Amino acid sequence: MAKFLAFVLVVLSLASCTKSTPEGASSAAPPREVTVFAATSLRDALQEIAPAFEAAQKAKVVFAFGSSGDLSKQIVAADRADAFLSADEKEMDRVADASRIDPATRRDLLGNRLVVIEPMEGASGAFTGVFAKEQLADARIVRWSLANTETVPAGRYAKAWLTSVGAYAGIAERVVPGVDVRAALAAVESGGCAAGIVYATDAARSKRVRVVYTVPEAEGLVIRYPAAVVKGGSATDLGGAFVRYLSSSEARAIFERNGFVVLASSG
Repeated sequence: MAKFLAFVLVVLSLASCTKSTPEGASSAAPPREVTVFAATSLRDALQEIAPAFEAAQKAKVVFAFGSSGDLSKQIVAADRADAFLSADEKEMDRVADASRIDPATRRDLLGNRLVVIEPMEGASGAFTGVFAKEQLADARIVRWSLANTETVPAGRYAKAWLTSVGAYAGIAERVVPGVDVRAALAAVESGGCAAGIVYATDAARSKRVRVVYTVPEAEGLVIRYPAAVVKGGSATDLGGAFVRYLSSSEARAIFERNGFVVLASSG
């Protein structure tokens, strides 16, 4: 009897060990996470790019989207990120000056354009015929929508261009600042503002605005999107892999499909 009881105890012990993992649950470790801070205007393209990277790296990309100005301040304040994609060089320089990026990983990935837009429905009538800079000051444009001209790259670019053509002083009091470029677009889509200036990539995704004018680089406006690995992150190796993946042929095709100018130097 004693031997039988001992045998039963061994069997029960083995059975309990085999059931240590709940039925249907995987014993595999969860994928590592890489945190990417990125400009709002990159949202659609990056969300389309991420799945292939995740599959190849067996990792999970966690995005934090926002205005580049807000994101750079968060990184400088020691908010944890593994990679940063900015909509302009000024905000990347801010992070670099705080010694928070790995300079060897920094690269200019993309270019963009600014466009002047108006609502598809309920247009003010200010933009008729061939576009002329004088139309920008038309009194029928009661409210202008720009991203915040102090903290958001799209807003700074817009203000710089309007100033260069002599129009900003005349419309400054009519400007409604958006928290980011998507907010500036939404204000025109809703008809809350009669005109606005946003990135061409954002306007291209909207069926509720009309592009009045595309600002060329020949007018002195060069828009660059730099990317870099952020020091101090928990997965900087994956951050570097993600930044490099953005120059792959697969990622470049997605960026182009979303309207970005892919820079030759990014490859």
